[in-house]
Amino acid sequence: MPIAQTTLMTWLGGRGSRWQSDAHDCLFLFVIGTLTMASYAVQLGFYGDDWALLASMHLSKNQSLIDVFTEIVHVHDHEIRPVQFLELAVLYKLFGLDPLGYHLTNSTILLLDFLLLYFLVRVLGQPRVLALSVSLLFILAPSYSTDRFWIASSAANLSMCFFLLSLHAHLQALRHPRGGFLRWEALAILGVLCSGFCYEVFLPLFLLASAFLFAFELKTKWSRFAVGRIVGKAVLHQTAIVGAVALILVVKALWAPRVPGNLELIGLAVWTGRAILKAAVINYGYHLLLLPSTTWHVLKYYVDFTMVVMAVVIGFAVWIRLYTLPNFFIGSAGELQAKMPIYLCCGIGLFLAGYSLFPIKPAEVGPNNRAAIAGTVGVAVSVMGGLGILTSLSPRMWRKPIFCSAVAFISMSGALIIAALGNFWIESYRMQKEILSDIQDHVPVIPAGASLILDGVCPYNGPAPVFNATWDLSGALSLAYGRLGVEANIVTQWVTVEQNGLSVPTYADRVIYPFGKLYIYHYGRKTSHVLRDAQAAQSYFDDISTDRVDRCPPDDDGNGVDVMNGLVAKLRGRE
Repeated sequence: MPIAQTTLMTWLGGRGSRWQSDAHDCLFLFVIGTLTMASYAVQLGFYGDDWALLASMHLSKNQSLIDVFTEIVHVHDHEIRPVQFLELAVLYKLFGLDPLGYHLTNSTILLLDFLLLYFLVRVLGQPRVLALSVSLLFILAPSYSTDRFWIASSAANLSMCFFLLSLHAHLQALRHPRGGFLRWEALAILGVLCSGFCYEVFLPLFLLASAFLFAFELKTKWSRFAVGRIVGKAVLHQTAIVGAVALILVVKALWAPRVPGNLELIGLAVWTGRAILKAAVINYGYHLLLLPSTTWHVLKYYVDFTMVVMAVVIGFAVWIRLYTLPNFFIGSAGELQAKMPIYLCCGIGLFLAGYSLFPIKPAEVGPNNRAAIAGTVGVAVSVMGGLGILTSLSPRMWRKPIFCSAVAFISMSGALIIAALGNFWIESYRMQKEILSDIQDHVPVIPAGASLILDGVCPYNGPAPVFNATWDLSGALSLAYGRLGVEANIVTQWVTVEQNGLSVPTYADRVIYPFGKLYIYHYGRKTSHVLRDAQAAQSYFDDISTDRVDRCPPDDDGNGVDVMNGLVAKLRGRE
């Protein structure tokens, strides 16, 4: 980003009375963030991976923090994320099987992320209006909504917290090149390690930030009489951060079980390019250009009075707050046009970096958008730059109202969409509890070595998973019946009867559940059946489970059911 008239070092050293105005802005951001979370945080539950993680911890032979942490790392850590699993172990020891404490903690970490992001933009010398706008656009972006609702993906929020804390420490180290540099830089390195060993998506942003600070130091200290010394010191100042990122990448590449041993760089580059292109379509197309359409869709089908009031209050408050700030948007059009493309380019760079490291299949509002949080930082900055460019084209007297109205509309729409998505996740947890209670009432015992297949339910409630994998229902039933090893899955239209068992598709492959000790429970009919052989299984699907092909609405792995007028579904020709 372009640095304001003062240099970075001067800004770091001379905040003075600016702290009071920044504190007011942070209070405003805290209130806005809390308002968006109030509609869902206390009603959320456990989903997907949460059940498997809880089963491993709750049914561990020893219940000390170290034993619980060791157990989940041993069973579930396929990416070398010890910080993520330490957080989960600590939360389990504090809150047990009550989801409320987990979600309040996750919401608190998110609020801290919002405030740290604002302070980072301010420390970089940017005006309050820019810092507030970027923070608001990030806070109210639905593009990483899963990280708000799902405990298993909350590691992304913690990773962002360490990322921002690390950058703050690194900037403090640059402020004290002689006294205190090593102390602050050690904290910065610790932040890099904690962020990378919690979740990987912010690692490329560390590298981009280091490149920016390197270039900025050369620009501010350049002298043709001491080129070697200046370049050397600038390199030295960024070496520790870059080295820590490199260490994390090497460790994960060599020892993470999920990284394939035959990884092809060309294939990875092609996959990454496609993922970035799809993410751009989703973020700048669906979540921005089609935002009015999505907002109208929510108002038409999913709105309630409380949601409307909350969204209107947020939109109005954002407009008033931005409009009453002293800002540079009333300056000359030429000055404004010169700055805004830089913000736009910086944001696009951050967006590309946020999706560049082993991206999962991008999703609009479903579980797979859990990895979009880093890229969303770039989206917020680039959207701010784009709005600034459009604003500069308008008459001077209209620049501030137009900019404030655009940010307020995006904020209001984002708050409305997030609240609607939260309702799907809340309802999904209610459905899960009813299903589990019903299974226990009708299947009081699941014999050791037996498998239970659940029929009569859909894998998704909108974008929120109900039971849709081998591990979520297995983990939930293990907790319900008090023992590990309960094999379970659900019936979908893709289930097939094989000679040796029931074949159920998973994310990676198909799982065969052998006949004999194979039980199937139909939730709608409240009946249980034993499938002793292929003939009994085929008879069950011909006579009882007759609606499995068209029982559920179409869904997409990682995105769930399209309930938000999704662009990807439109491109595929779906309604």
